Amino acid sequence: MDEEASLSELKMSHGDALVITEGRLPPKGFLKLSVWLYVEPSAYPVVSMETEVNGMAAVSTEGQRLDVMTAVGAEVELRTVGQVELSEEATLEELKTQVLTLPALQYVCVPTPAFLRVWQLEGQRLTRILRGQQHTLRKLKLSSGVEFCVQQLLREEDLGPKEVLLRVQMGVPGERGYYPPEELVWDASRDPSPRSLRSALASTYGLSPDSLLLAKHQPHTHTWETFSNWSQQVSKRKKKKKAESLLGAPFHLKDGDIIGVKNLLIDNNRDFSTQQDEQRLREEKEQRRKGGQGAGAEVETNRGVGPEKKMEPIKARKPEVALSINVGVFR
Repeated sequence: MDEEASLSELKMSHGDALVITEGRLPPKGFLKLSVWLYVEPSAYPVVSMETEVNGMAAVSTEGQRLDVMTAVGAEVELRTVGQVELSEEATLEELKTQVLTLPALQYVCVPTPAFLRVWQLEGQRLTRILRGQQHTLRKLKLSSGVEFCVQQLLREEDLGPKEVLLRVQMGVPGERGYYPPEELVWDASRDPSPRSLRSALASTYGLSPDSLLLAKHQPHTHTWETFSNWSQQVSKRKKKKKAESLLGAPFHLKDGDIIGVKNLLIDNNRDFSTQQDEQRLREEKEQRRKGGQGAGAEVETNRGVGPEKKMEPIKARKPEVALSINVGVFR
């Protein structure tokens, strides 16, 4: 945050809450970023939570651990490992190198920075993967205070600007569940249509594209959005219809999205929802119902025991007096 900036430039308004903490702002042109570690569920212990972090023993507290949803019925743990401060002109590769110097990551074995995947964290969710080893933090649109997470990989990775990392889950035939997720790097640079993604998944599973039905999971609403069959994209008109892009509305595919896959050859159930989805929808509905009842009860309470309005004293009327009207004669 620029100390010379005005409150209007910082978009601060009346009623905003300010939290003051001890510390110093990074010099102008430098960024201070919070670092988390992506802990694989089956990974060997690579981090000791008793390791010194910023000169203090890292004690396991609620503020140092975070569970994020990465697949249907699966979560991973994130652990805070410290902060780094570097120039906004530093490259992504330099950011990875500096992260590895943190005391809490001294046991993490990474041959080169390309074996690290960097996720940006927003609202306790993994939102996007930072791309371009030689791109500067300014070009990646990072600002001071941003939180990011580093994930250890088993092989080098350098995603292109139109390559999307998806978590794919094949449905279990006859059940309302899914097999463990698999990562798929989908190149959408040439063709971002459902047909292209369906072909990529068909090649992965060794199946025909026509036998696959796909849907995107919406964790916020606990629902699934089914991708239209590519054969339905052919327009009956003579004019060529513009191909549907999964990177745009209404799907907006991005890194980390969960894609459900149904093999229609052995699974004729086209419903992607799970029992967990329905349970969470019921819980949210019950919460809304209780909230409505609470608001209604509060209104009734206010009506019954609220302060009574003071009755204004009635003013005494003046006695009635007979009127005499004299009408003159005008001739």
